[in-house]
Order: sequence, then structure tokens, then C-alpha cells
Amino acid sequence: MRRLLFLVLVVTGCVSARVATLTPIQHPNDGQLSCEQIEREYKVNTEVAGAKIIKNENADTRDFWLGVFVWPGLMDLQNADGNEGNALLDRNISLRELAKSKTCAGFESWPAQPKRYT
Repeated sequence: MRRLLFLVLVVTGCVSARVATLTPIQHPNDGQLSCEQIEREYKVNTEVAGAKIIKNENADTRDFWLGVFVWPGLMDLQNADGNEGNALLDRNISLRELAKSKTCAGFESWPAQPKRYT
């Protein structure tokens, strides 16, 4: 009976982690984007990616301490926010190349990318 109770606690005590929804690097309609649309998407991606990466780094610290002191099953090892942030940064590389190919003015002054989640 104790083994069964222990097994139930182990199985139910694990976190169901959110799976990342990754942004594709290229979209079918990329060639139709104007320079203003490319710049807007780039800037939004940069802001969102930075926030997701910071959120995931903070969650990593929390997850570590939860795993050490409470229960290892509470750790979220999917890193969904960090992976989504990295996908947005990859998308930005593609957008920057697209802006170059369309000779968009001022793309050199677009904001720098945050450090990737590792």
C-alpha cells in the first residue's frame, strides 16, 4: 500500500510543462512586406524575445530551488519561453536580411538583439 501511495505521489507530483510554440524563421508572405512592416515586426520581436528570455531565466532559478528543496517533479525543463524567445531572434535575422535585400533605409540603426537563452 505504501508503494502504491508513493507511486501515486510521484506521478501526480510532476509538473505539466508548457510546450513552446516556435515562430517560423520565414513566412510565405515575407516578400510582400514593406520596409515599415519589416521594421515594426523586428522591433516587436526584439522586445517580446527579451521579455521571454528574462522570464525564462528567472523561472530557471525558481525551478532549481523548487527541485532541490521541495520536489524535483516541480521543475519545468521545457524552457518554453526561452525557446520561443530564441525563435523570435532567429526570425529577426531573416527580417534583417530581407530588409537588406529590399534596400530598406535605416535598418542598421534597428535595436540590438538581446542575448540568446542558453
